[in-house]
Amino acid sequence: MEENKKVVKIEEAYGKVDLKMMEDFTSADGISGCEKEASRVMKSYVEPFADEITYDNLGSLIALKKGTGKGPKVMLMGHIDEIGFVVRSIEEKGFIRLAPVGGWWGHVLLSHPVTITTRSNQKYVGVIGSKPPHGLPADVRSKVMEVKDLFVDLGVKSKEEVELLGIRPGDMVSPKSEFTVLANPNYLMAKAWDDRVGALIATEVLMNLKGVKHQADVYAVGTVQEEVGLRGSKTATYAVHPDLGIALDVTVANDIPGTEPGTKMGVGITLAVQDSSHLGHRGLLSYMSDLAKELKLDVQYDTLLAGGTDSGENHKSFDGIINCTLSIPSRYIHSHRALIHRKDYVDTVTLMTEFVKRVDWDLIESLRSANR
Repeated sequence: MEENKKVVKIEEAYGKVDLKMMEDFTSADGISGCEKEASRVMKSYVEPFADEITYDNLGSLIALKKGTGKGPKVMLMGHIDEIGFVVRSIEEKGFIRLAPVGGWWGHVLLSHPVTITTRSNQKYVGVIGSKPPHGLPADVRSKVMEVKDLFVDLGVKSKEEVELLGIRPGDMVSPKSEFTVLANPNYLMAKAWDDRVGALIATEVLMNLKGVKHQADVYAVGTVQEEVGLRGSKTATYAVHPDLGIALDVTVANDIPGTEPGTKMGVGITLAVQDSSHLGHRGLLSYMSDLAKELKLDVQYDTLLAGGTDSGENHKSFDGIINCTLSIPSRYIHSHRALIHRKDYVDTVTLMTEFVKRVDWDLIESLRSANR
């Protein structure tokens, strides 16, 4: 008698996403302090749907979709900077030493390609050098190299050749990798999901408001310098002076071997209870949870023990701002290649679009009273 066999099929893609827009956002080179290329990409997509485009003095992009003129201000933040390096020094044989911008772990760097962008916007590809294991002592093979000991090989033979290319100390060095739809099309791989995905969500929410009447003034903000201290969030918050702020960022996906059970990819909505920089506003988190339930969206909760988001500066500005973080679980962040799941992206866009349609002064007052 033939045994029953379980039939397993690859999942179909969840929801509709603009893969070209995702690729454009994530492929832009834009480490902290050098975000102009990334902000120009965001501007090209959001400008047709915004009533105003402005910048703060650090370079954060602020796109406004006006409401009725009588509503509160809602600020959606996704930081557009990514971690990377700058050229620290150039050795006589043409090898380039690096200074990290953001948190890197040496394990994820050896033999990976990088892009060096000069002040005249010329780009050159190099590779982070590595030694073959042959003959190396065991203690050397098992040791994680520090970033200060790494170097970039451009395929040149001298310092003079490097300088002839226009490369100087301080030039941006960014990870180089390709946007890829994986075997299961719900899994998308790219560099800089941390946090171009948040900027993508904010942009798409503004797109969804085209022709829609809403009371609130909605600001989609691509903040800068988040990875080095939430700096753009602070200056952009002072530029906007919002009544309510939501950071859209990634969080660590605890669904791979060797990790403690926790936040998973592909659930849908992830509400951040807390991280090291802020405690989510309880009233706002409850409202988001109830709204997700109404929209039939699944919810999970995240507690990030290390690391922070733009909420860290946003919520404590002025006399305090109603604030929370919505997270996109991502595998392998702070490396050349990270993964997200389409469902998390699509559901978060759905929730945020419906939320900003509903925000009015009555909601703001009810949320304020939750902490009083």
